Amino acid sequence: MRIILARHGQTTANAEGRFQGHSDYPLSALGEIQAEKLAGRLAHYRPQRLYTSDLTRSMETARPAAKLLGLVPVPALVFREYSWGLLEGLSWPEIQEQYPQLYLHLRRDLRSAPIPGQEPPPAFRRRLQQGLEVLLDKNGLHTVALIGHGRYLNALLVEFLGLDFEGPWPFPFSSAAITVLEEKDGARRLLTFNEQCHLEESDG
Repeated sequence: MRIILARHGQTTANAEGRFQGHSDYPLSALGEIQAEKLAGRLAHYRPQRLYTSDLTRSMETARPAAKLLGLVPVPALVFREYSWGLLEGLSWPEIQEQYPQLYLHLRRDLRSAPIPGQEPPPAFRRRLQQGLEVLLDKNGLHTVALIGHGRYLNALLVEFLGLDFEGPWPFPFSSAAITVLEEKDGARRLLTFNEQCHLEESDG
């Protein structure tokens, strides 16, 4: 069983350096180009099912790949990005100006900072585990793909590999980059991480 993970293309919020979370931002012009390039690379793996989160940026990124593969994307709330609560829609300079004490804590340790309205870590982990169950439900499938979100995919990879969830999450995903996971005979492996060659290819 192979799982192909890809982060959505760049959004308008990414371009402005804003926290997104559950806030629904569209792709930027660059993000739309990245989605087209991702489609060709994703088709190489021939996924039989294409999952997305229920947020616009994920579904917009999936559209070109779905068309190329002849698939209907399957959006699910379980794949939605982590919620940043109070921080959503804000940039770092805005956080520093509006919430200086929180800003200092965030800069020291983003994971432990008490962010009002954020998704509780235990609830987030349960959602990740539910998402993995969906992705690993073979049901006659040998390859599935998920176009998701940076923080979600980072934590999902930690969970998939059985690493310490309380420890570092060392897998930052770039926009429209591809990561390939495999589960075979009960063993789980990371085959490729954050592949971006397709984004560097010229259009000529």
